[in-house]
Amino acid sequence: GVDIDPQAIRASSDNARANGVRAQFVHVDAVGAERFAIVVANILANPLRVLAPALAARTQDGGRIALSGILASQADAVARDYAPWFDIAVRAEDDGWVLLTGTRRTGIR
Repeated sequence: GVDIDPQAIRASSDNARANGVRAQFVHVDAVGAERFAIVVANILANPLRVLAPALAARTQDGGRIALSGILASQADAVARDYAPWFDIAVRAEDDGWVLLTGTRRTGIR
């Protein structure tokens, strides 16, 4: 896992350990320009919209993205911001919150 917040890295590590999950969490600076097969972001819609180019750049061609922390009323706007790079749509909705998932199209930078 990668994050920009040292406290979130600690909390994620502690949570994984408490649940018996083997995982490693590092600061974003530690991964350089590496691209990943799966990118997951669970923050609010506005930061997700701002981060669209950065998260797209971290997702390898054919890779998957999952975005949550989005109110149903905000899903279309968030999806539009990711549409230049991803085939993306609402995957699930629960109590007014949605999960967007998508696949990164190849050859698009």
